[in-house]
Amino acid sequence: MNGLIGRVAIVLGCAVLASLFTWLNAGEAVTVRLGFVTFRSVSLPAVVFGSILFGMGLLFFTGLRADLRTRRMLERYREALGKSSEIPNPEDPTGPH
Repeated sequence: MNGLIGRVAIVLGCAVLASLFTWLNAGEAVTVRLGFVTFRSVSLPAVVFGSILFGMGLLFFTGLRADLRTRRMLERYREALGKSSEIPNPEDPTGPH
């Protein structure tokens, strides 16, 4: 139960800090230059939270690519092991002979 309470406290603390940041910087506007386009008078909290979401998405898709590559390697490894006669069949109820 202590682990759950700690996790809830961390999530609530982050939510309070995010709300406080948004409230204190609500009137701040910044210019965002992306190289090919410029956005003027963009809210600072929107830029910060948008950057966080973009970074999370980027990490997700980067990890997804690595996960798929690892999965393909494991499938090839399982196929190679399946061709060997020394590997016991896990579905054989009699066990190793």
